Amino acid sequence: MMLYIIIIGAFQAFVALWLLLVREKKASPNYLFIFLLSAIAVHLIIKFIIFSYIPDHSIRQQMNTFISVCYGPIIYLYTLKKTEKDFLVSKKWYVFLPFFFLMIAYFTVSGVFLILNRVDKKLLDLYNDLSLSVIFIINLYYPVKSILIAGKNKKIVLPPIEYGVIMKICCCILFIESFIPVSKIVQFGFPHDIISFNIIFRSLTYFTLLVICLLIIRKSFRLQNGNVPADVLVTQIEIERTEPGEEEAVHTIDYEVKFRDLWQELDESVRMQKIFRDCELTLDLLALKTRINKYQISEMLNGYKNKSFYQYINEYRIEYFKSSIEKAIEKNENINFLSFAYDAGFRSKSSFNRYFKDLTGKTPSEYYKNSIKNRNIEMA
Repeated sequence: MMLYIIIIGAFQAFVALWLLLVREKKASPNYLFIFLLSAIAVHLIIKFIIFSYIPDHSIRQQMNTFISVCYGPIIYLYTLKKTEKDFLVSKKWYVFLPFFFLMIAYFTVSGVFLILNRVDKKLLDLYNDLSLSVIFIINLYYPVKSILIAGKNKKIVLPPIEYGVIMKICCCILFIESFIPVSKIVQFGFPHDIISFNIIFRSLTYFTLLVICLLIIRKSFRLQNGNVPADVLVTQIEIERTEPGEEEAVHTIDYEVKFRDLWQELDESVRMQKIFRDCELTLDLLALKTRINKYQISEMLNGYKNKSFYQYINEYRIEYFKSSIEKAIEKNENINFLSFAYDAGFRSKSSFNRYFKDLTGKTPSEYYKNSIKNRNIEMA
């Protein structure tokens, strides 16, 4: 029975790999699912080879593979990739250190057994205890962390499909890891039946890996068939029907229709609540405060308004600074440029001076002198 589950699971992993490679070529975070499915496929193939061709009973039933230690880190990186627009996997390279550590240990122990032409029970137990501890800690920590990140970003940046698949895969990994403490309890309570229980636990593990493959396949089909927003489908159809020279106009019309109302909602929130005055403001924080998806904000700014996030925010900050200057001149108050700049939301003098000159063509002092001059002319 366990062998059949392994074969079916490996087949499912290869099918899911094909779907991601062929059907979702343009989805950049999917290479992490490709790694996950590749790891599951290799894991199950190794187990198939062991159960089919390794005669030693202790290795067949007890020796752990190292590949499963990467499951938790991969889903963690996928979650970060989906919730942080500019996230780079290379920044978190260290999450795979346990994988390489256990891989070296696995092949070292296997090499020792080949050289000795027998299984050293003490070395096998040492490897199993070490690998189980590392796998349990890693695959407990990263899925739990992924669940917390996904829950935090559910209403901001994560579509329901992505949120669902992340949560379900994390739960599957945690379900697999729950067998480790249970097996230890069984080992002390039912030492004579430990092998039978291990067979059950391993069968459930391989079945759960099959479920993970099915979840990824289901996600691929849902994204490809009927779960793409209607406005995106309409835009794609229109582009396909237009001549090459007409494509730019279609996009312009689409942005206007798609974002006109949403942009008004965003811009009104920024202006009325003076969100721009927060010197710690980021795209994520703006999305949180306005309750608008951060990717929609980014697309509106870049595609609809043709400006960057900081250009948009700093334009409001400069206008607020100019308004403060005008009010101070009217009241004949002392003016501190830097104090006004900080009050508008700038974090440093250099960035304020640079943005002010870029947006107005004048330095703050030149603008102030020009405002004084204009006011004197009006009063004369």
